[in-house]
Amino acid sequence: MEQDCSHITLGKRIKKCKQAPLGWQKMDIIPPDEACILALPGSNTDNSKKANGFAKMIQDILKDKKMPIYSVEYDLTGRKFRIDREAVLARHGQENPSLPFIRYVKEEDKTYVPQYIKELYAKTIAPRLRDEKGNRSSIETASRRLNMLVFATHCQGSTVLTQLEYLMAQDMEKLGYPPKVQDYLLSQVHSVNVAPVSPYGKTKTSAFKFLSLSDDRVTSVLTRKIDYILRRKKEHENFLSNLNNKDPEFRKYNKPFMMHFSLFQPTKNEIIFAVNNMYGTEIQKDKDFDGIEHAFSSYSDKEDADRTKDGDQLSEMFHLTLNWLAENAKKNLKELTELPSIFKVPAFSKYIARANQNRYDFTSKEVKINKERRAERTLFTKSAKISR
Repeated sequence: MEQDCSHITLGKRIKKCKQAPLGWQKMDIIPPDEACILALPGSNTDNSKKANGFAKMIQDILKDKKMPIYSVEYDLTGRKFRIDREAVLARHGQENPSLPFIRYVKEEDKTYVPQYIKELYAKTIAPRLRDEKGNRSSIETASRRLNMLVFATHCQGSTVLTQLEYLMAQDMEKLGYPPKVQDYLLSQVHSVNVAPVSPYGKTKTSAFKFLSLSDDRVTSVLTRKIDYILRRKKEHENFLSNLNNKDPEFRKYNKPFMMHFSLFQPTKNEIIFAVNNMYGTEIQKDKDFDGIEHAFSSYSDKEDADRTKDGDQLSEMFHLTLNWLAENAKKNLKELTELPSIFKVPAFSKYIARANQNRYDFTSKEVKINKERRAERTLFTKSAKISR
């Protein structure tokens, strides 16, 4: 393994002053009893200005402008983040073999945690599991502290969070927390993840993910559902480009594809809100808007005249969820207040009802298409055997 010289700088958004002209103050640690947001941006955040810019975008979403917001600056010296990312996906069997980066991932890379992430863990989560003497905190204290720390990630930030979870699991085992307590404490880690590039259905933390299935970085994570949706989207493109093709065989395998604002729940503690696209095809293809489906601002901007109606709903849901987690974090300043199920919170009811309805419409239609094709393949296979 090559020498790892990566490093992370943690900072807090403050009022501008002579010591902090950007309004971003470097910090050694996040106090373990502080309710706050930790913003983990994309991989290109390599200076304080960018780190502060991402923290400001988070602050603009929050109703409580006094909520402390921390963010990070990455120094990835000696690291290739795309290889590190693929290694994390490979650990969970969700790497994409068609991408060039996976060929550089070695077996030992799958369980390796870069130095900059280890540094971040020591500054953020580790202190919340320990008392002033360095011994493990009580379950209630650790839970309350973890509830007070809300993660807000974009792109590579979600990969970083996956690694932090990996370190936390190892750390709790060393501290002697029983296995059931370890799972419980992991569930008290809450996050919102925009355009995530991290495994699905694997986290034990409470994760809320927001994504567009027209974002090629999001869909680089290989799961059966994503693979199926990408194939159906390709069929849709073929269908639109050959509207006059009446050939029954072509029509059978190039059906239209539609997916509106939907909700998926891979596990009880991971909820995904997804749309087919945040913007129309003409905007996506415009070179001036390159990468717009992946941009954090596509979700964070409260108003966007070019965004689709589905995109607006996804953005609203993201804003609502982040503020909900922030409010719950503050409640834990006084006493342990576990996060209630999102399905029981009235403020989310109309969004969830809409997302569920769209999801069931999408699922039932796609299941029918799948069944028809499987039945046809089975019939073809049986006919081939008989002909032999």
